[in-house]
Amino acid sequence: MSESVTEIVYLHMKPGLDLSSGEAKEAWQSTLNTIAKQPGCKALYWGRQTEKPDTVQMLVDWESIDDHKTFERTPGYQPFLSNIMENLVASGPEMFHVKFPAEYSTSDNPFTMPVTECINAYFPPAYHQDQYSSQFSEFRAQAAEMPQSGAKGVFGGWSVEPHQHENLGEGVDGKLFAGFIGWPDVEAHMAFRKTEDFARIIPLLREGHKGMKVWHVAFQQYN
Repeated sequence: MSESVTEIVYLHMKPGLDLSSGEAKEAWQSTLNTIAKQPGCKALYWGRQTEKPDTVQMLVDWESIDDHKTFERTPGYQPFLSNIMENLVASGPEMFHVKFPAEYSTSDNPFTMPVTECINAYFPPAYHQDQYSSQFSEFRAQAAEMPQSGAKGVFGGWSVEPHQHENLGEGVDGKLFAGFIGWPDVEAHMAFRKTEDFARIIPLLREGHKGMKVWHVAFQQYN
């Protein structure tokens, strides 16, 4: 049986593009509707990155990576892509897939929280993934014992595709671990960073990687 995957897409929109009105809204709604109706699409979330509002981030839960690849081979895929390129984005989309552990299906979903902290951690190609997976599992377990933090829903998984980062060396294809934590708002996350609990558990996230990026998105689910 194929494993479920989550497609992660970064869309670098035309500066100041308003997706709530006019032709841009029509193009964007067409994009979302096309994805949502594909066989194997289980859920679709999207939102603007708080720190970079012109970057829209999409998360697409697929039954399997083959379902996404099947969509890419359909006759309607090129018109779908042309709509995005011509009407919405300033530069080409960035896309990859992440596999989350199966047990997450019964856990709190960080993407349905008001704000989601997004974490990309980059590792050398020879890095043993089990090490950071173990650290993240421990981080997740400890975070669950801190309801006072306001965090709810902690997901993390490895990218199927290789990734480059300046700290890995020019042209080096390394590994990416993508983490997500749900928060009531950005302020709650910032407040937690000042606590002793944060200082105690954050080494579990920071040890081992060669580079890390952190930002926030207020996702909404497309039905």
